[in-house]
Amino acid sequence: MKRVITSEYPDDVRTDVSETYVCARCQAAVEREFEVRSIIKTCDECGENGRFLHRSLVESLSEIATENRPAGWEQMTLDERFEAALKEGLITITRK
Repeated sequence: MKRVITSEYPDDVRTDVSETYVCARCQAAVEREFEVRSIIKTCDECGENGRFLHRSLVESLSEIATENRPAGWEQMTLDERFEAALKEGLITITRK
């Protein structure tokens, strides 16, 4: 089953809500007052500089059926899973 991820605010900066982003390496979470697909920052937990995915993307990745996941899924970081899922057509990103 292909997951479609729709973001109502992919390019807008909003200051009235708090959004959660998850470190692709260690899965530590940070809050920001805007909604984008991902941010790049140094993680306070693991010290790695890299991508933090919006929690909705992380949730979509976890919903991909085990039998549909590419080989090596468990060893991939979250951003590698995201890229593999896009490449394999397991998820699609759209705008409202």
